[in-house]
Amino acid sequence: MVVSFGSRAPSKKTANDLRKSRAARSLHQPATTKRSARKLPTQPIRLDAQIAHHWPVRDQFGRGTCVAFATLAAVELVRARQTDMPPERLSEQFFHHIMLEQHPLSKDVAAEVPVGGVLLHQAWLALTHSGVVGAEHAPYKPARFDNTESARPESSSDVIARAGQNKIAPKAYGTIGAPTEMDDQHVEKITPGAQTELTILGFLQAGLPVALGVPLFQHPSGLSNWTLPSAMRSGVVPCPEDEGAPVLDGPRDDGHVVCITGFIPDPQEPLGGWFVFRNSWGLDFASHATIPTDETSIQTRGYGMLSATHINAYCWEYLVPGAPS
Repeated sequence: MVVSFGSRAPSKKTANDLRKSRAARSLHQPATTKRSARKLPTQPIRLDAQIAHHWPVRDQFGRGTCVAFATLAAVELVRARQTDMPPERLSEQFFHHIMLEQHPLSKDVAAEVPVGGVLLHQAWLALTHSGVVGAEHAPYKPARFDNTESARPESSSDVIARAGQNKIAPKAYGTIGAPTEMDDQHVEKITPGAQTELTILGFLQAGLPVALGVPLFQHPSGLSNWTLPSAMRSGVVPCPEDEGAPVLDGPRDDGHVVCITGFIPDPQEPLGGWFVFRNSWGLDFASHATIPTDETSIQTRGYGMLSATHINAYCWEYLVPGAPS
C-alpha cells in the first residue's frame, strides 16, 4: 500500500521541544516510572462499539489528507452517538480543499509543511467558519489533482453555501506553542510529559472522540514507527519509551493524525493503558490486529493503539470537534 502522512509539527520549535524533552527524560526519568494518584477506567472505553459495523474504515489512498479524515471521523462519531443513527458520510475532499483554500497557513509555517499538507488548527478554523458537507456533494479523489483544475465540485458555490449551513463549534483545541492564525483564548497549551494522556482520556470519558497528531520516529531500516511490518500487522505503533520498542530516532518534524475512539486499561503500561485510534489507511493497516475487545466490539482491522506514554510524551496537537447543529 502507498502511505502518505501529510502532516507536520505545528512549528519547527515544537519538534525541537519534543526532542529536548525526550533527551531530558532519558537522563532523569526511567521510562517505567509510574504516576501516582491517577484516575483510570477499569473497563475499556470504545465510543464506536455500537455503530462500528455501520462505519467502515476509510482510505486516504496515498494522499496527505489524514487531518481531514481524522477530524471528520470524530465529527461523524459524535453525531452518530448524539442521534443514535448510523454515521453520516462527510466529504474529506471538500474539507481538505477548504482548509487549503480558505484557511491557509502563514508563510513561515507553510514553508515547513509538505505541499498539500495541513495542521489541525486549520481544521478548527474550517469547522468553525466554513462547515462540512456530505460526501455525495464532493466525492473523494484517490489521485492527486492539479490545483488549477476548473469546476471542481468541492469549490462550487452551492456546495460552499451548503457547508456554511453546517458549521461546527469545536469543544477544544490543544497544541505545543500557539498558532498565529488563532486567538490564544481558544488554545489549550500542551506541555510534553505533563499528563496530556489524562486530558485525552477525559474527553473520551465525556463521550468525545479526539483528532490527535503525533510525530514520526525513524527506524534504522529507513521505515518509520508507523510503517514497520509489526505496526502494519498489529496496529500497535511504538514510541521509544514503550517497553520492547525497537531503536527509534527522533521525533521527526513530520507526523500523522488519527481519530482517538477508545482506551484499553493495561496495568503493565507505565501510564495505565492504550488509546485506540481509527486510522485512514483502509484495512491493510492492522491486518492481523490483536487489540483486546469486549463482547460488544467488532473486528479491529484498520484501527490501532498508541500507549498512554506515547500520547503523554509526544502529542503535539489535538482537536475535539462538536456535532453539526
